[in-house]
Amino acid sequence: MIIESKAPTRIDLAGGTIDIWPLYLFHHGAVTINAAINLYATVKLTPRDDKKIIIESKDQGKRVNVASINKLNAAKGLELITELIRFYSPKQGFHLITDCAAPAGSGIGGSSSLNIALNSTLNRFTDNRYSKKEILTIAKNIEARVIGVPTGEQDYYPALFGGVNIIRLEDKGVTREKINIHTKELERRLILCFTGKPRASGTNNWQIMKKHIDGDKALYQKMESIKQTALKMGEALAKNRFDIVGQLLNEEWDNRKKLSKNVTTLKIEKIIKSAFQKGATAAKVCGAGGGGCLVLFVPPDKKKVVEKIIQLHRCKILPFNITPNGLFGT
Repeated sequence: MIIESKAPTRIDLAGGTIDIWPLYLFHHGAVTINAAINLYATVKLTPRDDKKIIIESKDQGKRVNVASINKLNAAKGLELITELIRFYSPKQGFHLITDCAAPAGSGIGGSSSLNIALNSTLNRFTDNRYSKKEILTIAKNIEARVIGVPTGEQDYYPALFGGVNIIRLEDKGVTREKINIHTKELERRLILCFTGKPRASGTNNWQIMKKHIDGDKALYQKMESIKQTALKMGEALAKNRFDIVGQLLNEEWDNRKKLSKNVTTLKIEKIIKSAFQKGATAAKVCGAGGGGCLVLFVPPDKKKVVEKIIQLHRCKILPFNITPNGLFGT
């Protein structure tokens, strides 16, 4: 039986970085706000009658073919896949095909979405050993080991559950709360574009985390500002106050740029300036910054002209819809 899974990526709207354990423990009541989008990570597994393992990564253009799991090495770029295969240790061989619509380094949670889809597929292939809650923990822990730095909590929830979310980061644990909003109205005001792969992807948050743990008081206050903006963003979305959402997106970006000089780039600032001149009212990078995806808040009647000016900067527009559904498997 062929097993297939797909999981959405996400746009983080406010409160990123603070979702990394243990940072949120120092900021009581911290939240992260994000929205699942229909740029999916997909996994297809076809069982074999022998022990051979074939892995194809469509988006990376890579292929691995080994006689058994004992011969499986961490091929460059496929470390997450091979680590998860070793974790589940299936007794039977298979042909695994993966793909992700999110560009590498885009900052919209592509690796985490692929992680969730892989866990779901391999879990079913090995007789459903784990619950969704357990899969989330497994995904987070294995991804941290693969990339060598702590991961945030936020990416796994939209991948699993979809929707627009408040991720509540509390002493008792991390929980997800769905925000009921007019998603089409929010979509009409957002543009997502890929500015290029970050020069030092994945390192910004780690540097910020180390400074925080070391007791940097100025950084603590900056993180408090990020928390307060995220709390206000959650309230504005719940009330469908899209005028306030735009203001808070700018506030989030201003806060985030103060965390590190590596968050933004000259190219990103030029894109934002040009977009604002054509009618955009807010913008911020997704993820850790330094490149990747940029999300812009735009009056619906200005959307086409802003998209055109963005493309003149050699950026790729990523059309999307907010999806109410998370992980899907057949």
